[in-house]
Amino acid sequence: MKKKLVIVSALSALFLPLFLVVIIMGAFAGSASSNGQAKGLQTKLTAKEVAQKANISEERASDVIKILNHELSQEQFTIAGASGSLAVAERESGFNPKAVNAGGGVAGYFQWSGWSSTINGNRWSKAKQKKLDSDIELDLLSTELNGSYSKVKTEMQKATDPEEAALYWSEHYEGVALSDGQTKTSDLKKNARKWYNLFKDTLTGDTANAKTQDGGGVTSDGVPAGYSLTKAINTSNYTSATYPWGQCTWFVYNRAKEVGVNFDPYMGNGGDWKQKAGYQTTHTPTEHSAISFSPGQAGSDPTYGHVVFVEQVKSDGSILISEANAKGLGVVSYRTFDKATANQFTYVIGK
Repeated sequence: MKKKLVIVSALSALFLPLFLVVIIMGAFAGSASSNGQAKGLQTKLTAKEVAQKANISEERASDVIKILNHELSQEQFTIAGASGSLAVAERESGFNPKAVNAGGGVAGYFQWSGWSSTINGNRWSKAKQKKLDSDIELDLLSTELNGSYSKVKTEMQKATDPEEAALYWSEHYEGVALSDGQTKTSDLKKNARKWYNLFKDTLTGDTANAKTQDGGGVTSDGVPAGYSLTKAINTSNYTSATYPWGQCTWFVYNRAKEVGVNFDPYMGNGGDWKQKAGYQTTHTPTEHSAISFSPGQAGSDPTYGHVVFVEQVKSDGSILISEANAKGLGVVSYRTFDKATANQFTYVIGK
């Protein structure tokens, strides 16, 4: 009996430190994981600031922030997409999670059907609990966006125009035909633009649809949340007899023309554009200019270099660029660079 106790004690002394190490490491891993999940793109504005800027109560401003942050961080909407959605929520409920329309049997931020009657359907049936509460309603929103309304989510993740996003959300998520007077098209578009302008330069945290780090910038398939285009890209109209289809030069030449900027049809390879006679260059980030990357710079081709188009220069000095052939011939993608990195590039000013 004594021998067994000695053996057990010895084994306990041997494995206890190892057991504690495993527990501690697990705790740190869990903490890191939860922190990573919690971090997402959000507005820096407080409810008081939003209330003052939008002329609404702090209580409703708090609801605006809840909806916005949820759509940006949890559903990866662009700021244009989220702004469009906010405009519809403003029309439907005034951002009041307890808003009820007994006649239509609808209630909540987005006036989901099935609250007091099923005359217009029963979307409340998918809620975890039938309660007028902001968290429950945002959970219902996510359930729908990741289920039967997944196409709406996809559109909001790539939206670049808040007014168009509002109209799409109204028609395809709310189910209100654009020809229906309930759409209130003019007010809807005005409010979408209002929320977009209010929040576009206030975002912080992880870029919502950022995929990879590339040459000091963050690459994404769609326009990252917090950034925007002055005009949508439509490559179906792109043409050039001098630049091969799908190459970076083909894209920048045509994209520039699309926004009213002209470059010579014989600028050369991407890395040659900054050497072209007759064109001004600068190291100051300039919207609607071209960045000519030397071979190997910012992950560009080691022989020919690369050229990209500057879509936006933000007040914090960061830039959004669009480019082709970084992810495949003819494939358009986006990158963002912080101020320090952006100031290292050579910008070619078009005519």
